[in-house]
Amino acid sequence: MRRADCEKRRRLEILRAVQSALRDPSIGLRADPGTLRRLANGILDGIQGASTHVIVGRGDFSANLRFAKKSLMYLSVKAKSKAPSLRVLVYNSLPLANGVDGAQMLAFESMRDEHDEPPIASKKKDSAACLSDVEGVPHTIVNSAFKVLNDTDIGRDDNDERATALRDELTKKFGSFWHVVSDTDDFAVACGATELPVQNGAHGETKRISMRFKKGTCEYEVWHHVAPFDRFGIGKMTWSEKARYARYVLILAGGAAVAWYKSKCIKEPRGISQQVCRVLPLSAPLALGLFIFFVVSAHVDTSAWKKLERKKSD
Repeated sequence: MRRADCEKRRRLEILRAVQSALRDPSIGLRADPGTLRRLANGILDGIQGASTHVIVGRGDFSANLRFAKKSLMYLSVKAKSKAPSLRVLVYNSLPLANGVDGAQMLAFESMRDEHDEPPIASKKKDSAACLSDVEGVPHTIVNSAFKVLNDTDIGRDDNDERATALRDELTKKFGSFWHVVSDTDDFAVACGATELPVQNGAHGETKRISMRFKKGTCEYEVWHHVAPFDRFGIGKMTWSEKARYARYVLILAGGAAVAWYKSKCIKEPRGISQQVCRVLPLSAPLALGLFIFFVVSAHVDTSAWKKLERKKSD
């Protein structure tokens, strides 16, 4: 493990996902782009969350991005003893604090220049090339990326400066939440990316704002993503925490139901009150069963994570 800015449970979840992905028979001794892609997708599949990104590379790739606190982990892994060592970076993207839809914001910023010319490949020998399908991506976004990648003011071999300039340019024109990863060695990215409606496309057709470029010997993966807004942090809670709050809700609801029953059902109820008074006693076993379920499942969840933590420490 090289760096971990996350809590123990998150760290164990990532390690478990990595181990599970490494057990895939298709992850062997080779570290070709296809293997890296399968490994990255396998790790992402084992981690819960709509804002998680996974990068797997053969070398020390450069990552220009911002991440949510207590979500990042960077480690070295090997599928087998004779396999090459790979770098794995896992992190969560940031949300918009006000709950505004990130896709709508990006669409607004990018469509202001919707009449820009389509991307035109440069005829120069050392110009940047796009390795991914960008049909449907707003032209202004693609052209902005090409502008930086082909900027002659940036040192020809200064890949880190070019990656930083690429993210800065996209941020300046289209707002924050851009992620740029670059390296001269092979790497793969598994992530969620913002999806925008395709102009003049079929109804409901969308395009992921994710692009891959090559300039010289260096490749650049660029994508946009805003984490879903979570006002109460429900997405960050463990199951045991959710179960505990659910028990509180059941207790409060049960107390309110008992109080209502005493005030309305002791006397001769009429109309809707009469029907509710019949239903309330019948729902008591269900509420009790749910309460027991939340208690037991929270205990099982906590015990499982403690057992996994002890196993990792041994």
